[in-house]
Amino acid sequence: MKTTTKKTDTRTVSGSMPSWLVVTATVVVLSVLGFIYYPFGFGQKIKSDVLVLGHAGSGFMSPINPFNPLPSNSMASIEQAMEEHGADGVEVDVQLSQDGVFILYHDLDLNSMSDKSGMIENLKAADVVGVKYKGGFFYDLFHDEEIVTLEMMLERFSTYPELPYLQIDLRNYTPQRNLYYAQSLLTLLQKYDYPFEKLMFISPDPEFLEAFRQVNPEAPLMIDTGGDFEAAYKVAVERNFEGICAEGKSVSFEQVKKAKEQGLFVSLFGGKSRSRITKMIKLQPDAIQVNNVATMRDLLE
Repeated sequence: MKTTTKKTDTRTVSGSMPSWLVVTATVVVLSVLGFIYYPFGFGQKIKSDVLVLGHAGSGFMSPINPFNPLPSNSMASIEQAMEEHGADGVEVDVQLSQDGVFILYHDLDLNSMSDKSGMIENLKAADVVGVKYKGGFFYDLFHDEEIVTLEMMLERFSTYPELPYLQIDLRNYTPQRNLYYAQSLLTLLQKYDYPFEKLMFISPDPEFLEAFRQVNPEAPLMIDTGGDFEAAYKVAVERNFEGICAEGKSVSFEQVKKAKEQGLFVSLFGGKSRSRITKMIKLQPDAIQVNNVATMRDLLE
C-alpha cells in the first residue's frame, strides 16, 4: 500500500519572505541609508547663492528619505523649515474663506487632508481653522497639526530678527473675488510691514495677478508655468511680470538662463532626493521651493 506524507508549506518561513516583511525591511534599510547619507553630508558641496525656500513649509508628507509626517502648510512644517533647517523663507498656499480670512491649505477640497469636505472659499473661517489634518493612520501617529491662518504664520515671523522671504501661491477659484482677494491680502501684509523685496505673488492666471497690480502697481508678480514654460515666459514678458515659477524637473538650463537674461526672477519647485536637488541647483535659478530643506541646505557651501 502506498503511503503519502503530508507536506507543510514553509515558504513563508524558510523560503521567500512574506510581502509585508519585505516592505518593512526595505523601509528600514532605506531609512538607515538616508540617515547615514544625509546628516553627515556625504557628497559634493555646491557653491551657489540660490534662495532656499521651504515648499509649502517643509514639503509634503513622505515615508522615507526624508521621513516627513508633517502636513504641507502646517505650522510645524513651516517652523521646521525656518527654525530647524535654516530656510531663507517659505512658499505657502493661501485660500480666502467665505468671510474673508486667509487660510493655509494646498488642495481644492478639504477632504484631501481632513475629515471635512468643501472648498474653503465657500466656508466660514470658524469651520476650517483648527480642523485636524488627516494624512493617514501612519502619518497621524507622528503629528497633531491643525489647519492655520496666514496671520498665525505672520505673527510667528514677526518674532524673528528678520522677516523671511515669502512666496505666496494664490488660491482663488472665483474670478469675481480676484480684486477683493488682492486688496485683503495686501492689507494684511501691510499690517505686518512685509516689504515687497521679500515677497512674490504666484498664480498661473495672469488676470488674477493683474488684480494685485491694480491695487498696488509695485506688487511683485510671478507667473506659474503650469507645465508650459515657453507660454508662461511669453506672458511674463508681455505683461512685465517680475518672475516665473516652474517645476524643477520640467525646465532646462537654457530656459532658466533665457528668463534670467530677460530680467525675470526664476523660482523652481520640487526636489526631495539629494540627486534631484543637485540638478535643480545646477539650473541656476534665483530660488528653489524645495521639498527637503535640510538636504538642500547641506548641499550648499
